[in-house]
Amino acid sequence: METILQHYSSEEREFVEKGMDLCRQVQESYTYRLTPFLNPRQRAILQDLANHYALQLFSSEMLLETEYARVLLAPDYYVLDTADFEIAFLNLLYPTKFYRLTHAQIMGTLLHHLGVKREVLGDILVDDTDILVCLDRKFLPLVKEQVQKIARVPVQWREVEEVNWEKKQGRQGELLSLLFPSLRLDNLIAVTFRLPRSTAVKLIQSGRVKCNYSTLQQPSAMVGIGQLISVRGYGRIRLIGQNGLSKRGKLKVDLEVIRKKS
Repeated sequence: METILQHYSSEEREFVEKGMDLCRQVQESYTYRLTPFLNPRQRAILQDLANHYALQLFSSEMLLETEYARVLLAPDYYVLDTADFEIAFLNLLYPTKFYRLTHAQIMGTLLHHLGVKREVLGDILVDDTDILVCLDRKFLPLVKEQVQKIARVPVQWREVEEVNWEKKQGRQGELLSLLFPSLRLDNLIAVTFRLPRSTAVKLIQSGRVKCNYSTLQQPSAMVGIGQLISVRGYGRIRLIGQNGLSKRGKLKVDLEVIRKKS
């Protein structure tokens, strides 16, 4: 076990141990095991473990490309049935002519009314006309019965078997090209959110910043292209690409920024 654990941070080790236990359950029971909704980093860890234990891994991303997805760990002879993901897709219906519900309002209401952890809910996809909620199927009756208002707005739920996935996907944030003196974590946060660098340092050191879903408390840590930075209270930054240097030697970086709505 220690040989495997040494490849992961101390923050990730509890999840790794649970993943190893799940893999052993699959080997011993000769049947699949289903996880809650996991973030991309957790899914990457499970893929490593599945390879180590010679198991198959399937992600519900094959149904809909989302940030949070459920994973099936299975023996080599298992044939996937997508119903085994046990995910319900719900359209949230409400009078959009008069109201505008936000992701945070929907998430907060669902967690409060259901009394559950975040892991039973997948993504909540919001656009100008539709809202799609992904959740653990066993909570479907509870949602329909108990969640009839969100932020005092009357709502209805309709389960859907097929959705126009393409409409629901794509970038959700603002695309920016900014100049940075370096890709230090504190520089990235300060420039993107227009903060004093000292404020960015305090945010990082107080544990309010995550890199690829793991807390990072080193202001001088270097960030790479493709990484996702989450800053509690401000929003998220995804580094898309680097386009050389400016005349003054600063890095030209393309970003996707999702700002927290006040």
